Amino acid sequence: MPVSTTPPQDFPPTTIQHIQNCSFSSWYDTFAACTLKSRIIPLEEEFIEYLNADGVFLPRGEDAAEEDHWGGSGDESGGEEEIGDDRSPSFPELQRRIEQDIEDLGGAVFPKLNWSSPKDAAWITTGTTLKSTTPSEIFLLLKSSDFVAHDLGHAFEKCENGPTRPEKFELVLKKWYDLLPSMEFRCFVKDGELVGISQRDVVNYYDFLSEAREDLEDSIIEFFEEKIKGRFPDPDYVFDVYINQRNRKVWLLDFNPFSLTTDSLLFQWQEILRHPTSQPPIFRIIESQANATQSPYPAYTTSRLPREAIDLSSGASIEEFAENFRRRLYDAVTED
Repeated sequence: MPVSTTPPQDFPPTTIQHIQNCSFSSWYDTFAACTLKSRIIPLEEEFIEYLNADGVFLPRGEDAAEEDHWGGSGDESGGEEEIGDDRSPSFPELQRRIEQDIEDLGGAVFPKLNWSSPKDAAWITTGTTLKSTTPSEIFLLLKSSDFVAHDLGHAFEKCENGPTRPEKFELVLKKWYDLLPSMEFRCFVKDGELVGISQRDVVNYYDFLSEAREDLEDSIIEFFEEKIKGRFPDPDYVFDVYINQRNRKVWLLDFNPFSLTTDSLLFQWQEILRHPTSQPPIFRIIESQANATQSPYPAYTTSRLPREAIDLSSGASIEEFAENFRRRLYDAVTED
């Protein structure tokens, strides 16, 4: 994956309004017909304070016992901090709303906040995905994610003027689908024209993409022309799509700011900025195994982990201490 060396002054100014336009609730109604079915839940400031609090712990509730800290309990605690804590927050109304929305969306959801999903925390779940079926799973993912923490405190930090964070946050629950990483693409729009398309999974090489690249490119361009172009309020933006491998139907996944804060994946940002809008977009995929990012783990697995998790590792592998961390936490929240 290229490391961008593009100076910030080469970009159009990043405004708070542009960042807000990329917030899920700002665009969902406009593009609901071509994106995944979702629910949006306003979050109280008390819940934001819980997410910002130090430590990885779950709130008290119907599915979390009073002893709800991750650290374990009983004879297995090994002298660790007691997990019962009367100061643990409780969000019964939010939990009930989440449970109802999960049921309405088919029993499993993909959670995110206004902009970011907790994909860097997927290692903590049993299936190492963001598939969530309970409020506790969602809370755990949000509480463990650096990406979510950035949204909470620094969403506007690259903007010229104004606060560093929005006044209100929202929890977005998307209906869960088993999406193939190979069929996700990031699209770059400059001056209202599509100028670049990149494979999103830069860790893996998929040989079939080379054979299908012309069809895939045509599908994305057609989708942009028919569903996206002229409907997003800014001339410069980034959007992500998923292509159904069987029927080539394209689905909108998200919008992202046109700025250095958005990963340019297989491009250098200078390529995007300098590509003439009068020319067809550049379509870029990983052409060989040698060009794939050399990592034995899925993207973000080796992102910075919570100190609590590292303390549990004792030199174990990522898989081993992640499993240990999950076991201790879920033992705590399921105890009677």
